[in-house]
Amino acid sequence: MLAAIKDFFYRHRRKFITTGVVLGSGLFLIKIIQYKLREFQERQAKEIAEKFKRMQHFESTERTCNQTIVGLSPTVSEKALKDLSTSEVLEKLRSNPDNKLDLWDELKILAFSRIVTLVYASSMLAVTLKTQINLLGGYLYKDTMGQDDKQITVDIQTTYLSMIQYFMGEGLDRLMAVVRKNVTVVMQRYNLKQQLTLADAETLFWSIQMALNNDEQSLTKNIAKYTLPQEVNRSDILSQMYDETLDVLENAEVADVCLSNVTNGFSLIVDKLAEYYAEAEPTPPSTSKSSLNVDALSNINTIKISLAKLIPIVNGLTSKTLGGLIGSASNGSNGLNGLELRNSDMMSSLVSRFMQSEKLKTLGVNVYETFCQ
Repeated sequence: MLAAIKDFFYRHRRKFITTGVVLGSGLFLIKIIQYKLREFQERQAKEIAEKFKRMQHFESTERTCNQTIVGLSPTVSEKALKDLSTSEVLEKLRSNPDNKLDLWDELKILAFSRIVTLVYASSMLAVTLKTQINLLGGYLYKDTMGQDDKQITVDIQTTYLSMIQYFMGEGLDRLMAVVRKNVTVVMQRYNLKQQLTLADAETLFWSIQMALNNDEQSLTKNIAKYTLPQEVNRSDILSQMYDETLDVLENAEVADVCLSNVTNGFSLIVDKLAEYYAEAEPTPPSTSKSSLNVDALSNINTIKISLAKLIPIVNGLTSKTLGGLIGSASNGSNGLNGLELRNSDMMSSLVSRFMQSEKLKTLGVNVYETFCQ
């Protein structure tokens, strides 16, 4: 019996050897597959955890960024309104002086320069801080992941972010000078008695925007020259971060984001002016206020307001407190013909609208993703 079994195995030894090799290879292959599968699952879990952590860090960075933009915007607004103050001119006009036409021309330049400055300044502030804080956030994320030695100290963070202070002083002064120069050129085409529809007012702002875009010191194409200092005391890592920030801000796509904000800002201004145009339509004695609003809105494109009456409205959009109405340049009558000026924090409205911009949000995402790799 044993001999028969032995003889059987001997005669089929190659089959048994082949079968053993196949089974062994199969088991070995299964082990490899199981190992690779566990490795893949672990890698996937790690990537998901890392992606979730990065997403949380980015959201925290974005909240910090938005809070910083909102926190610094009043400082920019206050300086612009102070340096382009219309109070002195208004006081002189209230006394009905002999040179009131010259004063109205000065008020015209100041009023439009103020509101244009706020549009550009708020856009440039938002774009610069969105770039800076997300770039810094990317570096800090790499530090937390241990990919590099911890190199972003608190001092470096403070020094890097404090660069925006340049914009609050010299940078904003340079911006206002460029704005006022171009506003003066455009506004020379308009006289105080000129009647403007809402579309004409929109064209006026568009003309100012085009003049600024074509200026050799274009604000949107040279953002960093206005918002960041040209020289800084810097360590190697700070020097690297500064240069990378300049590279981002000098990118054509970033200039497009800033310009998009500016266009959006002027649209907001025209929307606010539309409210005054709607109220400028005389009220027929038998017409109720509610029906007046409907009629005014439907005929708003036909309503005209003289530039002399539009100037105080534009000035009022940037004024937190408004005094009495001033006389018209043309005939000494009420300059607004009874229109009510509303208190308005234009800077807050602009910043709020810009932070909802998809282009600005995308800029933040792209900068963060680039520098956290």
